[in-house]
Amino acid sequence: MFKMHCMIIACLLAVAAQRVSSSELVPFTKVAFATARRAVCLDGSPGGYHHSAGSGDGARNWLVYLMGGGWCADIATCQSYFNETRGSSRFSRFENFTGILSPDKHINPDFYNWNRIYVVYCDQSSFLGDSEVNGPEHKVQFRGSKIFDAVVEDLLVKGMVVGKNVILSGRSAGALATILHCDGFRARLPIACRVKCLSDAGFFIRAENVPYADYREQFFASTITLHKISRFLPATCTKRMDPNLCLFPENIVGDVRTPLFILNSAFDYFQVKNRLVPDSSPDWERWEMCSNNLSFCTSSDKQLITDFGDAFFKGVRRILKNPSGGMFIDACYIHSVAYDERYWSPNSTVKLGNLTILEAFANWYFDRDSVTLVTSSKFLEICT
Repeated sequence: MFKMHCMIIACLLAVAAQRVSSSELVPFTKVAFATARRAVCLDGSPGGYHHSAGSGDGARNWLVYLMGGGWCADIATCQSYFNETRGSSRFSRFENFTGILSPDKHINPDFYNWNRIYVVYCDQSSFLGDSEVNGPEHKVQFRGSKIFDAVVEDLLVKGMVVGKNVILSGRSAGALATILHCDGFRARLPIACRVKCLSDAGFFIRAENVPYADYREQFFASTITLHKISRFLPATCTKRMDPNLCLFPENIVGDVRTPLFILNSAFDYFQVKNRLVPDSSPDWERWEMCSNNLSFCTSSDKQLITDFGDAFFKGVRRILKNPSGGMFIDACYIHSVAYDERYWSPNSTVKLGNLTILEAFANWYFDRDSVTLVTSSKFLEICT
C-alpha cells in the first residue's frame, strides 16, 4: 500500500511539473528613471514590464507583448483604476508567462526561447498620450506614449538593438496599440532581419451601418479628448477624416507599412457584449442576458450579431491593401487567444485551412507562406 501511495504521489508530482514547465513566473521590472522620463501610470507609479531572457538560438530574437485592459474615457473611471494593475504598477509583482510567451517548446515551439517581454498596461489609452489632469482627489497622469518609448529604449539597451527577429504584439487595447505603434517600432530597429507585428483581438470596429454606431464612436472620441491623444494618431488618418475615427483599425490598417498580422474573431466577445448595445439602452438587460447565453437571444438579437459580423468582415479586408499582411479571422465567441494555451497550442482544435493559430502565424512570420485565413461561418461559434 505504501509503495502504491508513493507511485501515486510521484505521478502527481510529474504531472504538476509538466504543468509548471508550460508557464513561467517572471518578475516585474520598472523602467529606468521612470519619473524623470514621465513614463508613469495613471497614479504616477513607474511604468514597466516583465522580461524573460532569451537563450540558445533565441538569444537574439525578441517578442514584445503589450498587455490589454480597455480604456478610461472619464476622470472618475481613470481614478478607479488607481487600485489595480490597469492604472498602477504598485500591484505588479510577477506575471505568469503562457501561450505565445510560454517557455515550453511543446506549447510554443517557435518562440519559447526568445527574449519574451510582457509590457504592463497602466495608462488606459493604448500606450498613447503625454499629459496630466487634476482630478477631484488626485492628479491623473496620461503618459502612455512615454511608457511605450521608455520600455522600447530599455529593451534596445538590453540587446534588442541588435535583434535578429523581432515581434511587436499585444492583446485587446494592447493589440490596438500594436497597430498604432507598428511602423514607429520598426523604424527603431533598422538592422533587424525581420520585424513584424501581431494584433490579437485589437480590431475594434465602428460598424457605421450597424445600430448604435454613434455610441461606439463617442466612446473613442471621449477617450481621445480626455487623454489629448489626437497628435499621436496616424497623420495618414487624421488628415483625411475626423480624428475621432482614427482609433478604429478599419481606418488605419490600410496605411500600416510594416507587415501586420490580424488575429481576431469576427464575433469578438468583448465587442458583441459591450459595444453593440449601450448600457443606457432600454434593451440592455435583455441584451446582457443574450450576450451571456445565446439561448436567451431573440431573432432580432441574432440578426444584430450577424450584421456586426458582416461589418467586421468588410472592415478587416482593408488590410489586404498591404500584400505583406496576414490574418486569421475565426468565428469563436472569445476575446484574445494568443495568451491562452487552449488556443495557442499545436493541439488547439481551432483551425482554418487545416492550420492552428500558432501554425498560421509562424508560417506567415517566417515567410514560409502567405496567410489570409477567414472563417466562412456567418454566425458566432462556441469554441473550446
